[in-house]
Amino acid sequence: MAIKQRANGWNLTINLARNPLRNRRLYHFFSLALVSIAAASLLILVFINLKSLAEFSKLKESNLRLAEKKAGLQAETQRLSREVESFSRRYRPAVEEINTLLDRKAVYWVDLFSRLEEALPSACYLLALNPPASLESGEFRTRVAMNSREELGQLLKNFQLLKFRDVKVLNELYQDGKYQVEMVFRYARVN
Repeated sequence: MAIKQRANGWNLTINLARNPLRNRRLYHFFSLALVSIAAASLLILVFINLKSLAEFSKLKESNLRLAEKKAGLQAETQRLSREVESFSRRYRPAVEEINTLLDRKAVYWVDLFSRLEEALPSACYLLALNPPASLESGEFRTRVAMNSREELGQLLKNFQLLKFRDVKVLNELYQDGKYQVEMVFRYARVN
């Protein structure tokens, strides 16, 4: 150790590594503090990791239960889908028949026949009435019997007055002293 005295009266002590462990207590204190801090940090980390590991195992169990529930629900969905398909196949004809009846109900038959009765002259009568194949077309085909051609003119005039649309005579036939007229018209309900 070198001691040098300065001009201003200060003594400067320099340790030139001849005795590096001179202050051993201080080194032991810092070493012990550093090891203590490291040990405490390690204990805290182990505690946190153990806690996280417990939470992880709980989450893993929860995920397994959810996976089992999901598999059960998928099986139930498939079973219900097969049941619905079975019911659909079994009841399809009945449903189609009901839908056809409902489609036919869309034509107001009472109103149609009332208007036809008003349109027909007194000596005329219906031989056939064919409803439309689809409601979109709304085109009725009918065959009417009458005594003379004058009644045909009256019939066509009545059809126009009662708001039947697109009235067309397709065929005229004179048979057994009666005229038979085949015609088409569109029916729209009048409110």
